[in-house]
Amino acid sequence: MTMSVERGEPRNAFRDSETSGAASPLGGVANIAKGPAAAQTDALPWTRVPNYPLDAGGPTDRLYTALGSDFVDIPIFAHFCRQAAAVPDRICVEDGTTGLSYAQALALVSRLAGLVATAVPAGRPVGIFMPSSAHYPLAMLACFACGRVCVPLNMRDPPQRAGDIAYDGRLDAIIGSSSTIADFAAQRALHWIDITEAAASPAAPQVLPPPASVDDPAIILYTSGSTGRPKGIVNNQRSLLQRVAQHANSCHINGDDVLFPLSGPATIAGCRELLAALLTGARLVITDIEALGLRGTWKAFRTHGATITYVVPTLLRALALAAAGERAETLRVVRIGGEKVLWSDIALARELTAPSCAVQIGYSSTETTGAQWFPTDLPAGQETVAPCGHLLPGLAYAVVDEDGLSVAPGEVGELLIRSEHVALGRWEEGALVSGRIAPDDRRCRIHATGDLVSIGTDGLLRVIGRKDRQVKINGKRVEPEELEAMLRRVPGIGEAAVVVSAANELVAAIVPENDGRRPPIGEVWKAIRTALPSALHPTRLHELDALPRLPSGKVDVIALRELDRNRRTARHAPRTEQGRELLEARRLVARTWTGTLGVRLAAGRWDESGGDSLRLLRCVLELEEAIGRELDMDEFTLDMNVETMVRIVARAIGSRDEQPAASPSATTLFLVPGSIGNGPSLAAFGSALGDVAQVATIRYPDLIPTATPHVTIEAMADAALRQISRTQPEGDIRLLGYSLGGAVAFEIAARLLAVGRSVKFLGILDTNVAGTRGSRRESLWRSVQRLRTHRVTFYRMLCRAMARTIVRAGHADRMPTFLRASFWRRAPATQFLLRLESEELLRMRAFGEWVRKSKARLPLKATLFVCNRVGLPHGLGWLPLFDELDIIPVAGGHLDLVVEPHLSVNRPIVARAVAASYA
Repeated sequence: MTMSVERGEPRNAFRDSETSGAASPLGGVANIAKGPAAAQTDALPWTRVPNYPLDAGGPTDRLYTALGSDFVDIPIFAHFCRQAAAVPDRICVEDGTTGLSYAQALALVSRLAGLVATAVPAGRPVGIFMPSSAHYPLAMLACFACGRVCVPLNMRDPPQRAGDIAYDGRLDAIIGSSSTIADFAAQRALHWIDITEAAASPAAPQVLPPPASVDDPAIILYTSGSTGRPKGIVNNQRSLLQRVAQHANSCHINGDDVLFPLSGPATIAGCRELLAALLTGARLVITDIEALGLRGTWKAFRTHGATITYVVPTLLRALALAAAGERAETLRVVRIGGEKVLWSDIALARELTAPSCAVQIGYSSTETTGAQWFPTDLPAGQETVAPCGHLLPGLAYAVVDEDGLSVAPGEVGELLIRSEHVALGRWEEGALVSGRIAPDDRRCRIHATGDLVSIGTDGLLRVIGRKDRQVKINGKRVEPEELEAMLRRVPGIGEAAVVVSAANELVAAIVPENDGRRPPIGEVWKAIRTALPSALHPTRLHELDALPRLPSGKVDVIALRELDRNRRTARHAPRTEQGRELLEARRLVARTWTGTLGVRLAAGRWDESGGDSLRLLRCVLELEEAIGRELDMDEFTLDMNVETMVRIVARAIGSRDEQPAASPSATTLFLVPGSIGNGPSLAAFGSALGDVAQVATIRYPDLIPTATPHVTIEAMADAALRQISRTQPEGDIRLLGYSLGGAVAFEIAARLLAVGRSVKFLGILDTNVAGTRGSRRESLWRSVQRLRTHRVTFYRMLCRAMARTIVRAGHADRMPTFLRASFWRRAPATQFLLRLESEELLRMRAFGEWVRKSKARLPLKATLFVCNRVGLPHGLGWLPLFDELDIIPVAGGHLDLVVEPHLSVNRPIVARAVAASYA
């Protein structure tokens, strides 16, 4: 095979009229020329994406054979035959058990195509129901070869869902194996075609049917449907080939590549990856992530020498836990897509691979191609979500407002795409329902994506939100309406509503029927698991007497989210505030709110008034000093308003003289914070654990300016023990310590065991007691991280440097007097920052002293949650200090493991460990 170095993509098969004039290679556009007749029938000002180098920023110097403009005109099976003739002995596909060469794969596809053609009429749908294996993509190829419509099914989905798809699609046959024959196939009398028999029997028919047209229906992919039923989306071979060509030409895929996709064949991304390997002569590795697990999948990456992979961000973050500091050195391209991609995901992908590996971001849907790019540098600004890339050649687009009128460049509107590569339409009750066809060119179809986007002057597409309720859960498209419809079908349920939480979780609420029948919650969960795939399972299910509604009669989504949050974070019954308490609270909040933010008190939210998490922490501390009582940080959020804060403070004023009641529940988890103490981020983390335990956060005593600033870990543990004794004087104790809090939790446990108390759970979040100090380079990097993520400001870093100078000079005992000086009244923010940083430094100094002391081994089992730390010993020095230690990897770094996006990954990991202690 002749190899050449080529950049970009040849002229595409997009057949609209050409336009003259030069265009920017990245982000430039050209308006489609339209005659008067076209203008009358299609008023939208479509913008055509010109050809440009798709490999910009990617592997531009790698040898490959570019796929030309005629690639999309040739059937998929013909391309595969060409590769089999060129490299018959090269491994085509393998799954760890079975490996087939291109010649062997072609023979199997030909025999299977003959069997399918004999059993199923031309143009009819055929299901594929088998585990992820080397045979799955070959079954797809057999359908393409004989002109039958392929319907990939996911064996991990409940059988009822596969049966629903078989019924809706009016399938005539199922390709599977004798070991996996499905009950739904037998019940519906579907013809069963055994692929293992075709593979083992050379006598099976080897008929090569006439080539199928690239414009006929080729594949039906079922997604979650807003009508309450799965939705079948129909694509032809031309649209699949377009995706393959753009993927191959941007990543320079050649016969030396090993494609290791982490998305199943029942998704459009999975189809693209499978075909990109089989039609370019590369090697395809099929794996079942759920069978291998994260560590097994990571090991398979390295064992098979994967060079290209596709992964959704959620899975990428989870795989990072299994990497344990190892890199996938052979990977040269990592494509990330399927859901919102953060800049931190790109940085994580680079940490897991060799420096030469290119990271590509892709945006598309089952209905259409979209955008992609190779970001080169991480942004220096505040942007968290990475742009989706540049829109791809072969399509035209429009960004419109609610009235269907084009918006100005850079403004937000719905993205419409027009192309001959848009999906043909939907498959309903065994027939194609055509999508919208362009009035002036029947070869082109129009797809309204539902995505609210903006396209800036840099030409980059940014997705801002959705017009509808559709969300992505772990990379899978989810319509909350489908979950609602399923719940309403459960006997005894009258109404159901589903909302999406701030952590991107599905939360369902149900109302029993009027006749008083109340279905057991266990039965409701069973019905969900029986009918729906895991991505549609709600994280929480609430039973209500009635759904909250707006005056219009619609479900009050905001009230439902608030109800969910309150049920997760409730610590005690609500208390009615008295008039005197409300007046005092309003006066204190007015003074503190305006003093902290420097703005007049208004009815708006904290964040809308310019408040951030640091200012909120300062505000809470000042309120605590004013009322002489600790406040629950879990109740303070960035989106809270003045009245909410007033009610919280009034409740605390009314009960400040009362003795704290002991919790009657033994399910309290005591969260022991790090050196900075409790704050909004840690409070949010504790709140996220509210579904497995009542979380009470330990509050460290103020060191400055009310006392002589001398502290030890032992003294902090004694103070924490007094709080624990007040809150839970008897019963089992569960502790979770973060950073320095791990050492405090250790000392608390030692004291509890000494007096005969039971410690059922001791969790340690990334605390290093190995005595290995970080390098100056690591310290500098942490500072850069804090600045880049805007957790701190340059001014705060200056205050920290000043506090460090005072403490290291041995003048810590003078800090109380210094910070009580009258001149600080003119600079309360600086006084607060100096106090905060000084206390953190003193606690860290105490931690260093504690690490150097000898400690007795505790006779219990502990759990260590550890980040990916390079150069530190296994177990971070904790192994000799417990009889047994479970070590569990978590996502993110030491500074951000308790905040998004890592919170979504780490919360269930920690929650499972805590929940196991109740078994």
